[in-house]
Amino acid sequence: MCIRDRYRPVATRGSLIFAVISEVSGINHMYQISLDFFKRLFIQTLRKSEQSEDVDKRVSILLPAVTLASYNTICRGLFEKDKQLFVFLFVSHIFRQSGEFSSREWSFFLKGSEGRRLFDADEERWPEWTSENAWNELTELISLPGFEDLKNEIWAAEEEWGIWATTDTAYNRYPSTIREWSEWRKLLVLKVFREDLVSYGMTNVTGHYLGKPFTESPAFDLEASYQDSSPTAPIIFVLTQGTDPTATFTEFADRKGFGERKLMLSLGQDQGGKAQEMINTACRNGSWVYLQNCHVYASWMPSLERILEDLMLRDVHRDFRLWLTTMPTPTFPVLVLQSGVKIVKEPPNGLKANIRDSFHLAVTPDLWESCPQNANNWKRLLFSLSYFHAIIQERRKFGPLGWNIPYEWNQSDFSASIKSLFTNLSDFEGVPWTALNYMTGVINYGGRVTDHLDSRCLNTILARFFNVDVVADGEFNITADGIYSIPNDVNNIDVVKDYLANLPPFEQPELFGLHSNADITFNRATSRKQLATILSVQPRTKSDGGISSDDKVLLLAQEFEGRLPTNIDKSKAHEETYRLTEDGTMISLGTVIGQEIDVFNRINAKLKSTLKELQQAIKGEVVMSGKLEAMYGSLLIGKVPDLWHAGSYLSLKPLASWMEDTLARIEFFRDWNDNGLPASFWISGFFFPQGFLTGVLQTHSRSNKMPIDDIKFRTTVTHYDTLDQVSLPPDTGVYIHGLFFEGARFNKETMSIDESLRGELFTSVPVVWLEPVSRSVMTEKDDTYKCPLYKTSARAGALSTTGLSTNYVLSLDIDSGHSAPSHWILRGVAMLCMLDD
Repeated sequence: MCIRDRYRPVATRGSLIFAVISEVSGINHMYQISLDFFKRLFIQTLRKSEQSEDVDKRVSILLPAVTLASYNTICRGLFEKDKQLFVFLFVSHIFRQSGEFSSREWSFFLKGSEGRRLFDADEERWPEWTSENAWNELTELISLPGFEDLKNEIWAAEEEWGIWATTDTAYNRYPSTIREWSEWRKLLVLKVFREDLVSYGMTNVTGHYLGKPFTESPAFDLEASYQDSSPTAPIIFVLTQGTDPTATFTEFADRKGFGERKLMLSLGQDQGGKAQEMINTACRNGSWVYLQNCHVYASWMPSLERILEDLMLRDVHRDFRLWLTTMPTPTFPVLVLQSGVKIVKEPPNGLKANIRDSFHLAVTPDLWESCPQNANNWKRLLFSLSYFHAIIQERRKFGPLGWNIPYEWNQSDFSASIKSLFTNLSDFEGVPWTALNYMTGVINYGGRVTDHLDSRCLNTILARFFNVDVVADGEFNITADGIYSIPNDVNNIDVVKDYLANLPPFEQPELFGLHSNADITFNRATSRKQLATILSVQPRTKSDGGISSDDKVLLLAQEFEGRLPTNIDKSKAHEETYRLTEDGTMISLGTVIGQEIDVFNRINAKLKSTLKELQQAIKGEVVMSGKLEAMYGSLLIGKVPDLWHAGSYLSLKPLASWMEDTLARIEFFRDWNDNGLPASFWISGFFFPQGFLTGVLQTHSRSNKMPIDDIKFRTTVTHYDTLDQVSLPPDTGVYIHGLFFEGARFNKETMSIDESLRGELFTSVPVVWLEPVSRSVMTEKDDTYKCPLYKTSARAGALSTTGLSTNYVLSLDIDSGHSAPSHWILRGVAMLCMLDD
């Protein structure tokens, strides 16, 4: 073998790294990197790395050096949430190429069972410590070579596996059965039983295969970015909410001797000519140009691209540098992105960092001492307001459990609330609580809130921080363990800052009023989003079985088409389904089912026609249109096509589960149509459940000659666990089933809401009786929690003409048990019509 060929592994590694960089550019427009830029980085690494006459030793030096240099350079321009994906794609490309990870294993890691039911739950049992869904995923895993005996091994050591599966550090120590397996194979098992810990498992895999340096984010290094730049390779600060690199840039320019040789401009309307003049001047005399907020001047971005193209064709002073700042935007020129050095600097996460920033930016020593006439109340409430500001922001990371909509509260809301607090405390001896809560919770912060249940939560949180106990003498504990509190002595701001400096770097969900399971929900959502992101940028390839993408989609389309039923025939309806009343009008629920059948017949017809067209397009019999191409791509990765979602019901289920759900809905309405009113209604199966509920109220209104506006539902959770136990409908109202609790569970012993069990994210709700009664006989109770019911776990939806979210169905009055309703509001407790699996 010639010496040139012995260097081939280094060239292969370079091509794999650039393939990863190309994939990552599909995650975010701002991640574009050109081949020329990568080649310069690659050659630069070859020159800087340790030299050796021994070719094999030289190759062994270059492989990790090229990989680490690429990781450090590219990572500086990635958002924190994408850095782990980037390095894990390194791992997957390198070790799939070497054969250590098989294509089928990689496919399972990304897609799992794809929502298909792979075992008969009525015939096969599973351990009590796991779930049906996890056992279904395991059924898919054991179809892979090397995993065939895993089910038997689990049953043989069930206790050990049960203990492992319920620990929070399952990614660090595995059952003895698989302890000697590779980190990659153990990660696949972890994905089956502890999906919420997959991110931690990915970090372990990265550390094992590439080394510890790849598990740590590179430190913010402006000097290294500057060294990577050139007169024609601009340095681009990619901004995030709450960051401004201007001070950092100014300090760096002073340090490099460019304090007096820099030109700075904030871009905006009609600033393009001035910016171009600055660049032309700096090109000649070797100054630096700093252009801020490129995203607000989208119309000038093509001009910036032309300017950069011109710079590449002319002599430019070697000291010249172009610095740009921009928020992520699709209008930013690709040429500038590909040739530039990108830097992302995000604000630190966590409540501690948030409050520290508040005391750094807004709560100055002068402000702290600015209300001497009401000093104790002012300082304690100002500290409490800082807690409130941080908690409502950090609560966003928990997704819908935290807020239905992730509102962008910022420093201006905090500053406005400080002014309101100062005004109210300056003008009164005591504390005008009503005015203070209204200005802060309804105007300053509440002005951004568009969801009425988010508004309820916001004001409930505010009540924890604006009350008489906060200003009372002594320490005010925010958490039961006293870790977070307002100390007794808040007179000196330096003492307060010392207290804040000693807060834990990470906080538990209980600080936000949430159950400890919220961390599991957050981690699971993070893992799912990561895998979905990786899957979205994967190229189309053949699997280990040799089946092409076309064949896979064709088989799937044929299978789905073969399972689709005939449309529901209204002419075959039961006599009670569309019964006419004495005055000749159809019963209200007859109108409801008629509309629902029309919707699902249209959905069924659309599925049939699009599946048929897709098969023809794959075979080349018709043109593959843009819509069919998008449908093809969705079916390939187990996602419901947007074409099917349009005009269909809200759902977050994967493709196979969505198809099962759709078929079940059609059969539910077929049974109702053909056999008359059911004893209990599967409310989750309705396209428009709000219409069904209105129909129930209308039925009661007509039969009792009452105005419909005077009627509301009384909620009673029954002892019926399953539909099979319901033999007859109630005398008035309806039974509904198919609901799930999130954030809590229903305790059948106390017939009230109770805390979730550890690791139990969702629980089934027994059959519920909705009884229409007059509003006059319904009284508000202090021990009743108005539990919202949503169609999906996203909770958010479009704002309808009623002012309510299209995802929101209604609120059900549930006994709040041993805790006050405010406790469950903070927990984010809700009922869902369906799960995402």
